[in-house]
Amino acid sequence: MCGRSHVVIGAGPVGRAVALQLAGQPDSLVVVIDRSHSVLAAAQGLLGELKNVRFGVSLAPCALSARSLIMATSWNDCRNLVGKLAHQMHEAGLHTPIICVGRPNPEDPDIARMPTNGPPVVLGAGLEPGLVESLISLTAAELDGLESIVTHCGGIPRIPEPPLNYALAFGRRLPIEQRPALARLNGRAVTRNRFESVSPLFVEGVGLLEAYDDAMVSSTAASTHLSIPTLRQLTVRWPGFADGVRMLHRLGLLSDEEIEIGSARLRVKDVTEALLTRRDPSEHGDQVILDVAIEDRHRKLGRWTCILRSALQERGFSSMAIATAVPVAAAVECVTRKQLRGAIHPGEAPLAEVASTALEQMRGSRMAVLAERATGLLETSTIFGADHAKAENTARGQRTSKPCTADVPERMGFLSSGFAGSP
Repeated sequence: MCGRSHVVIGAGPVGRAVALQLAGQPDSLVVVIDRSHSVLAAAQGLLGELKNVRFGVSLAPCALSARSLIMATSWNDCRNLVGKLAHQMHEAGLHTPIICVGRPNPEDPDIARMPTNGPPVVLGAGLEPGLVESLISLTAAELDGLESIVTHCGGIPRIPEPPLNYALAFGRRLPIEQRPALARLNGRAVTRNRFESVSPLFVEGVGLLEAYDDAMVSSTAASTHLSIPTLRQLTVRWPGFADGVRMLHRLGLLSDEEIEIGSARLRVKDVTEALLTRRDPSEHGDQVILDVAIEDRHRKLGRWTCILRSALQERGFSSMAIATAVPVAAAVECVTRKQLRGAIHPGEAPLAEVASTALEQMRGSRMAVLAERATGLLETSTIFGADHAKAENTARGQRTSKPCTADVPERMGFLSSGFAGSP
């Protein structure tokens, strides 16, 4: 059974969405693995009606020869297993793709130790890292003479609620860690403090948002697309998120110091995060914002903006989970067809087509609804242009893809956060 199946390790929200996406492919069998019986039972409750999805609590030896192995967990939870499987496959002469959803640490020594001619190991294949880096590669390949590419990406709740106006769509930890953010500005690699370089962003149909530099992969700033002087990746949140996180740090509420609560000793930041994540994000649902803004050397601008909302929110599939699952399936298809080998970072050229495949699948998916708009230089783009629309509105370059009935704004305006190269 393993030899013709996709094996998904992790039955949480992302793993379930990945399994659902892969199960819709022709002649596909999906095996979902999780050591937690309660998590696996929840996945069975959502996916059990699908005849080509199986469930298990352990990884069988035959998984080495599966069609793909997808790590739908954090990098810390899967890094040891990924390294072990990569070496075992290499010794056995097998090349089953290993697709990691979590964000790896670029300096992790285990990555350097992976066999260069071993199975393909994609180090970040979700929304970001993954789809966003692939979009950058595609844009850079399609358009010559670009001066800047700036992306905005983020999953946010449909309705912001204090104190951070954010809800955890999946995973166990809030994205509030203080760490350096990388970028390239005017040909120079720079490091900024995360949450410090905050700028406004307006998306019609959603509202006023904020964005901050958040790139973590060193290749973003140091070695990718060197002909483009300015390259930035920003995360999108509702206003007040960055200020709230900075305040929590200043108050010491995100420290590693332990305190006594009753008979237990707990870290301060664990208590804070537990209090901030009490609300169920599915109560109002979430949405994903994707944006690519460019400027060429003649100061001509282009922009593509996309709002993605889950059509299966009430069934337990968040927009963030779906927006992560579709690029994962596209990465499986890409590395299998190209017979890639060794560790592969999402920004590398061989994975550029992941973005076009993922967008095509999102536009035709019954799992989500997209509202898109392309303007300027990107209006005639083969990636973002209006030719991809399922239904085109009267406004040039503006379109919606609506195979389902989810509530998505019919009219989307151009973002007003400044031109692509703005610091």
